[in-house]
Amino acid sequence: MTHSQHHANVDTTPSSLPGEYDLAEVAAAMERLSQRMADHVDRPLEHLVSVAVDTVAGAGWASVTMLRGNSFTTAAATADPAARADALQYELGAGPCVDAVLEDSVYLTGDASSERRWGAWGQRASTEVGVNSVLSQRLHLHEQVGVVAGLNIYSGAKDAFDPASVGVALVLATHGAVVLSEQLASSRADNLMKALQSNREIGVAMGILMQQHRFTRQEAFDVLRVASQNSNRKLADIAAEVADTGTLTITRQDR
Repeated sequence: MTHSQHHANVDTTPSSLPGEYDLAEVAAAMERLSQRMADHVDRPLEHLVSVAVDTVAGAGWASVTMLRGNSFTTAAATADPAARADALQYELGAGPCVDAVLEDSVYLTGDASSERRWGAWGQRASTEVGVNSVLSQRLHLHEQVGVVAGLNIYSGAKDAFDPASVGVALVLATHGAVVLSEQLASSRADNLMKALQSNREIGVAMGILMQQHRFTRQEAFDVLRVASQNSNRKLADIAAEVADTGTLTITRQDR
């Protein structure tokens, strides 16, 4: 089977959206997604999959697959069937969500049990999970966020996703990827700033100990580390205290 045969023959042009899919409704869905993700910055993916189920006609469940390094995980799912359908793909190393992420494509099937592209997965997904229709696509995140992701939309019905559903899902995924990229990049920047602040305070604390006790750098760091372990507190918190007070107090806490 050639590579081109793996791609679903899906027309995603605007003309493929039938009249009953009001573009105003699609725009409203995008607005809901933006608002939900803005209001809950700690759980953006949960709102992406929730809006996907609410917006895409025929959708029963949805999930987001994440690829970090060589490991696939499900970062969010609306219900157990979506998570189980994902897990089967990770176990078998093949399936629409895995291929969508790896090959940067859109995959659609309306009868998983007879799908030749993922025979073993499709049969098990249908019989064990109750999944029969799948629409999976890559989420185009900014390269800086360091992860690859895909949006998976499932249904227990056969042929659940018509061209309108596919078109709306593509618009949703594009919009969701932009919002998610910005939030991941912002979170990464916040974490970097926190790490830099912690490192700065650790350096200051080490300098104080080196000056007061004539420690070497390694000895000063070891003292901070031991204080952290003995008090069951974070090293950064110990360092901040030393930087603020100029002294190191080691207090053992019951674990």
